[in-house]
Amino acid sequence: MKTPLVPKHDFPLRYGLKGRTVVLRPLAAEDRERMIAFARMLPANDLLFLERDISQPTEVDRWIKGVLVGNLVTLTAWEGDAAIGYVSIDRGSVPWTRHVAELRVVVAESARGIGIGRLMVELAFEMVLGEGATKVVARMTPDQSGARNLFQQLGFTEEAVLRDHALDINGQPHDLLVLSFHARAHPEQCCAFCGIPVLDALSLDGAMLCSQCYEFRYSELGSG
Repeated sequence: MKTPLVPKHDFPLRYGLKGRTVVLRPLAAEDRERMIAFARMLPANDLLFLERDISQPTEVDRWIKGVLVGNLVTLTAWEGDAAIGYVSIDRGSVPWTRHVAELRVVVAESARGIGIGRLMVELAFEMVLGEGATKVVARMTPDQSGARNLFQQLGFTEEAVLRDHALDINGQPHDLLVLSFHARAHPEQCCAFCGIPVLDALSLDGAMLCSQCYEFRYSELGSG
C-alpha cells in the first residue's frame, strides 16, 4: 500500500509574481464554495481533461474528501480571497502503476502569464519524485497551448495523442494529448543535497537544489 503523499513545505507559501502577491497552500474543506466559483469561471475546454467536473458541488465534495483522507494532494493558489489556480497530484491506487504520478494544473485566465502555473508544477513535481515516483504524466487537449508549452519547457515530451477522446458540453469530440517526464532519463536534473529529481533547480552557494533544500540551506546560511 502506498503511503499518502503529504506536502513537506511549511505552508502557506507567499510569492511575489509580476507585482502580484500569490499564496500557495493545500486545499481545505472551507475552500468548497470558492473552488466551485473558480471552476465556473474557467473556459469549458479547461475542464475536459480533468477526472471530475469541479464546477459541480458534489464533485468538489468528493475532491475535498479525497484530499482529506490522503488519496491525493491538491495545492491551491490564492490572490486575496480568490482562488486563481491549483495543481493536483494523483498516484492512483493500483500496484503496477505505483511509479507513476499524474499532475493536473489549472490556472484562472486572469492569472495566466505571471508564472503561477510553472511554480505549482515545480513544487508538485518535487513532491511526487521525492516520494518515489519515476514517471510523471500530464493530460490536456492539444489546443491548450499555454499548458502544453509550460510542460514542454520543463522537459515533458509528447507520449500519445488519443483521438476524439474527450467530449465537450456540446458533444463535440476533442483529441487528448498525453505528455510525460521520465526521471530516469534525466539523471542530471537532481538536487545536490537530497538527490531527488527537479524540473528547475535553484542555485545556492554553487549547488543546484530543489526548492525544499534551498529553503532549508538558505535558512541555515542566514542563521550562521
